[in-house]
Parts: sequence; structure tokens; C-alpha cells
Amino acid sequence: MSKSDRDKVLGGFIWKFAERVSNQGVTLIVSIVLARLLLPEQYGLVAMINIFVVFANVFVTSGFTSALIQNKNAEDIDFTTIFYCSLAMSLLVYGIVFASAPFIATFYNMPDLCLLTRVYALSLIVSSYQTIQLAYVSRHMLFKKTFVSTFIGSLLSGVVGIYMACAGYGVWALVGQYISNILINTLMLSTIVSWRPTLAFSAERAKGMMKYGANVLLSDLVGKFFLEIRQLLIGRFYSPADLALYNRGHHMPNLVMSNIETALSSVLFPTMSNYSDNVERVKQMMSRAIKTSSYVTFFFLSILAVVSEPLIRLLLTDKWIDCVPYMQIICISRMWAAVSSVNMQAIKSIGRSDELLKLEVFKKPVFIVFVLIAVNISVFAVALTMPLYSIYAMLMNMKPSKKLLGYSYKEQIADLAPAFLMSLLVVAVAYPLVFLPVGDVFIIIIQCVAALGTYLIASVLTGNESYAYIKDIIYGVLKKKN
Repeated sequence: MSKSDRDKVLGGFIWKFAERVSNQGVTLIVSIVLARLLLPEQYGLVAMINIFVVFANVFVTSGFTSALIQNKNAEDIDFTTIFYCSLAMSLLVYGIVFASAPFIATFYNMPDLCLLTRVYALSLIVSSYQTIQLAYVSRHMLFKKTFVSTFIGSLLSGVVGIYMACAGYGVWALVGQYISNILINTLMLSTIVSWRPTLAFSAERAKGMMKYGANVLLSDLVGKFFLEIRQLLIGRFYSPADLALYNRGHHMPNLVMSNIETALSSVLFPTMSNYSDNVERVKQMMSRAIKTSSYVTFFFLSILAVVSEPLIRLLLTDKWIDCVPYMQIICISRMWAAVSSVNMQAIKSIGRSDELLKLEVFKKPVFIVFVLIAVNISVFAVALTMPLYSIYAMLMNMKPSKKLLGYSYKEQIADLAPAFLMSLLVVAVAYPLVFLPVGDVFIIIIQCVAALGTYLIASVLTGNESYAYIKDIIYGVLKKKN
């Protein structure tokens, strides 16, 4: 990777990561306050309807955004054209969700979900505009400018949610926070993104981009459906509280990985797309991304798994303590997500979105077998299918990279192996410290210090390449400031 490319990717990654961290940091604080004010059952109700809204949102946001970013010559008319396509789709999808709300309530045998679903799904219409704004930001690498707007949006929507919870609105506090977050973020983005929709529309350009986007859309639909089906079945066959505990176990690991994955995809995809005709350059970018992302993600997820019990007890109180095993399992599962993400971004960037759909077709039968067996056993068994399937999915996602980019299984596994082995060492050193006869705050501090020390010492002793790479970057940034 050339120095200019590295600086461009790194600069974009840092600002996108900073935006995600600040946003999710505020979200984490808000969620902790709300979890103390509300009951697991109330979280479970929102989780039930969120499954359908998240799936519906794929029709509005997926495919359209990818087509705009992948198009190296995208102009204002392309953005406007896709906006009208996205808006039309959002209205259609919202109408379907609105009409389906009574059936969703009947499916869960909870009549109150009907109105909740119809209000919650209003976010789909706002997303049709926001998704084009985000595509414009990614296409022009304007991540630095979105930092403040995202932070303010998260903060203000958090205030809305906490106020409603304190005022006794119950589950509606979660709905209010969610919708206000999307509205405020969209308004804030409007002050930064110079693009505005006009009356222009090109059917020819829409056809060309949607042909590419259709494969991404279908791939994302299949992926999202199977991602949410665990929660759908838990909500159907178990209680809202069971679903809430399962979801809460996802929350903190997903905070770590969503920040890294979103930053990676937002920066790698547009940058790789600029070199879609240079296979060797894309391969080099992939290798660096896998080494660096695995070095970071394995470390953070290992620490999170180790400190999960005292952390949940300290932040959320004992009423959420049963989510700890789920959290630990999901940390293991999410370790492999960054590698899968890098591979998929690379395949999209070279215009082979058809390969993504093929991958989903081959991966999902295995997923179905896992889930159908586990859901008849327990919620914990469902959770255990996640790391098993994540490893299988990662290996499958590596396959097109071997064929199209010459990046073999052996090379990819060699790139992520050092971080994996060091994370095992971190767990072996830090986890036994949870049994120390001291308070939760001290246990968390001691475990984190032990984990960090172990990781750094192992990195230095083994001459870890990613450690040296990150250290050089930090030194370079500090020198510029001085």
C-alpha cells in the first residue's frame, strides 16, 4: 500500500472510528441509565419488533448505498436518483410493516405490539434520506466532519430517552430514543453534507446502479434474516425477559465490533473501489486490514469476556447478571467478524457482488441446522451456535478472496494467528483474577491492567508486526502535533 493510500485509509479510519466510539460511548452511558430504570421485559418488547424493522430497513438502505460508493464516477444526479428510489422503497416497506403490525402482535401473542411496531417503523422513512447522506460522506471521505454531528445526535436522543423513562413512559422511552436519534442525526448531517436532492432523475443511471446493488441487497437480506432469526425464535418460544438477557449479552461486544467493522467498511470499501482493477493492491490492503483489525479486536473482546461478570454487576445491577454467559459467548463469536468483513468489502470493491450472494446460499443451510436444533434445547444452546457458525462463515468468506485475489486460506490464517494466540494468553492470565476477594471496581482494574500488560509484553517479545505498525502511527501523529 502506498504512503498516500495508507494515510488516506488511516485518516478516514481514525475519524470514522472516533465518530463511532464517541457515538457508542454516549449510547452505552444512556443504555446503562435506561437499563437501571427499565425492566428486562420492556427491553424484550422492543427487541421483538426491532427484528422486523431491522429486516425492513435492509430494503431501504442496502444496495443503494453500496452502488453509490462503488461507482467511482458518481455525480449529483446519481445521488438524487438513488434518493428517490430509496424514498419510494421506504414508503412501500413502511406500508407493508404498518399493515403487518397486527400479525406481528398475534405471532408473539402480545396485542400491545401493534401500535409499538407502527410507531417504531417510522424510522424507515427518515432512513431513506440519511442513507444517501452517509453514502455521500463515505464517497468523499468526510468522516472528520461527521464526528461532532453524530456525537450531538446521540447525546440529545439519549436525553429524550432518559427523560421519558423517568417520566414513566416505560417501553416508549426506548422507542422515543431510537426515533429521535435518527431524526437528529439526519438534521445534523444536513448541516455538513452539501448534497441536496433536486428534481433530476435518470432511469438509465438508476438501472445501472441498481443492477449492482441488487446483488448486495439480496446478500444483505439473506444475511440479516439469518442474523435476526435467533432472536425471532427466542421471542416466539421463550419470554421477553429471556430475549432481553440474550440481547443484552450482545450489547457490549457489538459496541466494540460495530465501531471497528463500520469504520473498516466505510473506509476500506471506497478506497478499495478506487483500485478495483488492481488485484495486488486490493490484496495488500486486505492483509494489512486483517492483521491490524484482528490485533485490536481480539484484545478488546478478550478483555470484555474476562471482566464481564463484575462489569455487568457494577453497571447494570444483579437483575441483569444472567446475561453474563451470553456476553462471554458472543465475545468469542465476534472475534472472527472483522476478518469476514474485510473479505466481503474486498469482493464488493472489485464489483463481484454476485459472489456475496453465492456465499450466503452456501452458508445458511448450516446455520439453519444449528439454530433449529438449539432452539429446542435452550436459549443458552442458541447462543452457543454463534461462535461455531462464525468460524465456519469466516472460512467460507475467505474462499472468493483466494479465487479472485490470490489471498489464500494459509495467508489469511497466518495474518490473524498472532493476535488469536496472544488473546488466549490474556484470558489465561486475567480471568482467574475474578476470584480475588475485592470489590468489582478493583477486580475490573486489576484484570484490565494484567490483560494489557500481558498483551504488550507478548507483542514486544514476539516482534508483532501490527504492534509496531500501530506504534509508528501513534508516534507519527504525536510528532505532527508537536
